[in-house]
Amino acid sequence: MGAEIATREAFEWVTNESKLMKACSVIGRLQNDIFSHEYEQKRNHPASGVECYMKHHGATEEEAVEFLWKKIRNAWKDIAQEYQKPTPLPVVLMDRILNLARSCNLFYENGDGYTDSRLMKDELTSLLFDPVPL
Repeated sequence: MGAEIATREAFEWVTNESKLMKACSVIGRLQNDIFSHEYEQKRNHPASGVECYMKHHGATEEEAVEFLWKKIRNAWKDIAQEYQKPTPLPVVLMDRILNLARSCNLFYENGDGYTDSRLMKDELTSLLFDPVPL
């Protein structure tokens, strides 16, 4: 199933600024910025989207976070729209991109689970040790 699905045409579609890939990237990047920006600023990391928006627009942290959530919601809408269009990308490959965006939601559902894996304990335990009834 590998080579016949992951064709050159599919690869070129994904790497040429596809709306699906861009939306997935936006979801991951902005969720990370929202949930990790305070921790990262304490460690002198580069400015996140939250700090950049606040500085550029003279906004509060709350306004910046709401703006980024709006961008995330719009990215999910873009993903839904891409699934409705014909593309050279097989659905099975599109599903991989969708699952990456979904995993971002899982990582940040209860805080910054990407940085602090203890927040992911229940999900990881369920995934690795709890059988799925068939």
